[in-house]
Amino acid sequence: MEAAAGEAAAVPVSDVLDRLRFPLSLALPGYSSCSWRDEAGRVTGVGLWTEDGSTATAHVPGMVRQAGPERIWDTVEELASVFREGEPAREDFGLTITPDGQRFWYRDPKDPCWPAPAD
Repeated sequence: MEAAAGEAAAVPVSDVLDRLRFPLSLALPGYSSCSWRDEAGRVTGVGLWTEDGSTATAHVPGMVRQAGPERIWDTVEELASVFREGEPAREDFGLTITPDGQRFWYRDPKDPCWPAPAD
């Protein structure tokens, strides 16, 4: 699939490496990432990809490019809207297991939640 043209990113790339790292691991199980830094060690960009071939690259000026079957930066943006301030505490997350499946949730089993892999 051809990469989409750059889009404006509302989430700072550093959030992916810091405060959104744990929730991102729940929302995109098995994702991989890399980051680029300048000579001073400041993050200048981040790349994300999943096993299905979805990719997202975001750069400090606030532009992101996405490609593949899933728009994974959209997931980053959704998480940022849920976790608006600071890093969420891990003890605020839970797991519900039922005969129909399993899911992770934040603070309340009703919402927000993410499907948990069964394998």
